[in-house]
Amino acid sequence: MSEKITEPTILRKISRFFSPIKSNLSITFYLVIYFIAQYSFWIIFIFFVKDVTYSFEVKNQELFQQLLLQYGLWFIVMFFIVFSLYKWWTYSYNRYRISIESYYIPRYIVFDNTVQERIWTGKSIAIISKWIKMWSTLIDRVLIECISLIMSVWISFYLLSQINNILILILTILLTFWASLGLYLNYKVLWLRKKRIMLDNIWSKNLVKIIMSKIEILQSKKIWEEVKKLNELHEWQIVYNQKMAIFLVPFFLVWSFIIAILLFFVFHYFWKLYFSWDISLWYIAGLTWALLMMQSVFFNFLDFLKNFWKDFAEVQVFWDFFDTTPQIQGYEEWITFNHKNGTIELKNLSFGYDENNLIFKNFSLKLQWENVTAFVGPSGWGKSTLVKLIAGYIRANRWEIIIDGQKLSKTSLKSYYRDIGYLNQEPSVFDGTVRENLLYALSEEIPENTMKTFIYQAHADFIYDLPQWLDTEIWERGVKLSGGQKQRLAIAKIFLKNPKIIILDEPTSALDSISEKHITKAMHNLFKNRTVLVIAHRLQTVKHADDIIVIENGKLLERWTHKELVKMKWFYNEMLELQSWF
Repeated sequence: MSEKITEPTILRKISRFFSPIKSNLSITFYLVIYFIAQYSFWIIFIFFVKDVTYSFEVKNQELFQQLLLQYGLWFIVMFFIVFSLYKWWTYSYNRYRISIESYYIPRYIVFDNTVQERIWTGKSIAIISKWIKMWSTLIDRVLIECISLIMSVWISFYLLSQINNILILILTILLTFWASLGLYLNYKVLWLRKKRIMLDNIWSKNLVKIIMSKIEILQSKKIWEEVKKLNELHEWQIVYNQKMAIFLVPFFLVWSFIIAILLFFVFHYFWKLYFSWDISLWYIAGLTWALLMMQSVFFNFLDFLKNFWKDFAEVQVFWDFFDTTPQIQGYEEWITFNHKNGTIELKNLSFGYDENNLIFKNFSLKLQWENVTAFVGPSGWGKSTLVKLIAGYIRANRWEIIIDGQKLSKTSLKSYYRDIGYLNQEPSVFDGTVRENLLYALSEEIPENTMKTFIYQAHADFIYDLPQWLDTEIWERGVKLSGGQKQRLAIAKIFLKNPKIIILDEPTSALDSISEKHITKAMHNLFKNRTVLVIAHRLQTVKHADDIIVIENGKLLERWTHKELVKMKWFYNEMLELQSWF
């Protein structure tokens, strides 16, 4: 019987929210001091108004001048204190973000790739880039809003306590009830906020679709159909906003009105005392500024509380994303892979992204070490999935894959990946210099001559025609390079990594004939003394393979060399005839 997963309590969620503070206690301490010092300007100003009003009331010009000098010095001192502490505010913001990223980014990288391939990439980018920043910023906002509220209440209560403690008791009861009700109502609408966030994600997905498919939408005359989908999502958001308003509008509006009425009676009470000569004008002046400041802080806090729960709901979506996505099993903790000279063997392998719709079922295959093995067949018949299983990038439902006599299910994938070189239609290049791309997989620097040798073997000597050679920036996804140049750069990276198993997933399918010629020469240099698995639609690129395997709907249909398969005149031969240029 499966264990029931319970929803975390609000206290556990709040504890998790403040967890970055636990790893940055010293930074948080200085940050709190900074906020207190910053808000102390207002406290000093209230006492300044109170004392200056007293000097007016007693008509003491000498006292007035002394107060101006005294408080002027205080303001200057506080300015330098706040200025000196300002660096802690900027530093703390980055520290919270560093703590969050240091914990969650590694978890994302080791997400189970089988599951990750089902997740929309845009969703992952939005969640990680947007909500890590939101979380760290929100912690900062909570601290400053809470400190401003506490200090404004404290100075108001302090001044009230000098006249009437009953008012303090009444105000305390009202504030406690208001805070408890606010927490309860906002917690009740969290599920509505989550629904609204899900709609935001779907809206973003549809917007990406519109941007990426602009030409097709124009050709299909689907402009208003796509706009209608976006508008429907907004209509649903309005529905959820209306449902939330039933809970929140009374809280924010009614309690704002109650606080205003309360302050009115407080002012009325103390001005009545003043006219009866029971208190002085200077006391009224200070208390008035304190109460007005507290009212302003309360209204700001109400607005912050509304936004906090909205953002907190989004942070929970971030948590749910990480809590529900499984991680790769056996990435570090299992047996280290040791390369030998053996075979690749698949025994009774079953796999499907949906367990009710398996791509492979009880599939068995044995591949010879240091051979070039080609997988051919129409798209969607399982070729790419098969090599990803062999590479350990995705994990079979039921299986045994034996590499070099070692079970992949018991092998540390981290050690195994060192012996895997993977190249597909979208070569692995990133925003940075050519040098950074080439050396990314290496743990130490290599001599310039060695690098140059591998660059020429990969037919990537175009690098030396670039403006700054190895130090040329190639920008995001290598946009400054052509498709063929990116592929040759990726091949040079594989040469430098020197893996024992090379996987090529249709690496030349998107290239012109000239580029394909250069890539083919580079790959032939790469194949020496390595086990190579090639997926190709263009049979010209695999005719020299040692072993050609035809895959049909997750099953092995034909297997032989090019010459023997042509003689058999089965499916492979039919594919050749259709490719008339071959």
